[in-house]
Amino acid sequence: SDKAYTREQILQMEKLILNTLKFSLTLPTPYTFLVRYHKAVKATKQVEHLSNFFLELALPEYSMIKYPAPLLSAGAVYA
Repeated sequence: SDKAYTREQILQMEKLILNTLKFSLTLPTPYTFLVRYHKAVKATKQVEHLSNFFLELALPEYSMIKYPAPLLSAGAVYA
């Protein structure tokens, strides 16, 4: 780039464009990955319920915040 715009100006314009187009940027939650893993392993209802339970046990624990969402979900499915 030719340094025509500052970083702040670029970020401000990106924000304006996203808001104008009504884009919603979010992070995927562990539940998003859990649903994908259930489909991948063709999980039974029993496995789905049990892995949901395991994941819900992990979410309020502060010590689990260091693990990324896909890892938490994979651990819940394969526990």
